[in-house]
Amino acid sequence: MPTRSARPRPKRPPRRPRAQGAASPGLRALQARLARVTAQVEALRRRHVRELAAARRAADQRLAALMRELTALRHHEARAQALTRLLAERDIALAHQARRIAELEAALLRTPTQLG
Repeated sequence: MPTRSARPRPKRPPRRPRAQGAASPGLRALQARLARVTAQVEALRRRHVRELAAARRAADQRLAALMRELTALRHHEARAQALTRLLAERDIALAHQARRIAELEAALLRTPTQLG
């Protein structure tokens, strides 16, 4: 088997390092795109924060309105119960007075009067 002879490779000229500020057009384009996307993400984040705050305020306002309505309904319910109690007490008092009137009328009818 013949062995290959190692051919010397042609030497490449040494690469010069790029200057710090110099960037390839592709890299600059990627950096610009990254900056745009980063700005869009930040804008979306701020928008989301604003929308979330607005949604929370709206929910708090709805909750406050529901609590006011519930409080008003409980107040009306308490007043209705108080009026029901007063009516029941008045009915009892009227029934007692009607019974007393009937007793007095019966007593008057049983007792003789001066008229005869």
